[in-house]
Amino acid sequence: RKLLSEEVSMLEAISLITARRIDALRMTNERYEREIREREFTKLTSEAHLTALRSQINPHFLFNALTTIGYLIQTSPEKSFETLMKLTQLLRSVLKKNAEFCTLGDELRLIENYLDIEKARFEERLEVEIDVPKELEKLRVPTLILQPLVENAIKHGISKNKKGGTVKIAAKLENVKSEVLLNLSVFDSGSNKETSETENTNGIGLKNIRGRLESY
Repeated sequence: RKLLSEEVSMLEAISLITARRIDALRMTNERYEREIREREFTKLTSEAHLTALRSQINPHFLFNALTTIGYLIQTSPEKSFETLMKLTQLLRSVLKKNAEFCTLGDELRLIENYLDIEKARFEERLEVEIDVPKELEKLRVPTLILQPLVENAIKHGISKNKKGGTVKIAAKLENVKSEVLLNLSVFDSGSNKETSETENTNGIGLKNIRGRLESY
């Protein structure tokens, strides 16, 4: 039979509603795909930024470690070979750390190896205190996030004090609002000479840590 005008109007309305629904679904799908691409791009950009920041650590660390070896060769040749072997083990450990995260325990062991090398240089002038509960060592932290701070403590604190000093490394959990945060700290007893704010905040190590934490 011929369709009545009301039926034609109803079919037209249904077609229009269907078309709009299809168009809305298409736009939603396109927006979803665009958001996925944007998130992937942001992730790749962040990973590239993190890789660039982490790549700064190894040559910077190596330079300072070799400076210590050079000092020992001049002042205490008998200790230079033993220290060189420690440096070899330490660099092997550093260069193997390709992952973005490691356990706090692994980070502390690397720092202890580094401080063993520095103790060979400073001897009784350098004291080390580590206050980290055993249960916290399994927590994951960004790789090489504490080492530059310890290095700065030696360079700007201990080395500038004729009497040497103490480096303290501590970790504890803190409740902040509704979150439980891991508080990591590196303290040194300081030098007799005041360090400028610019020197404190603009070093490669501190810039690196700040940039990595912002990216994470």
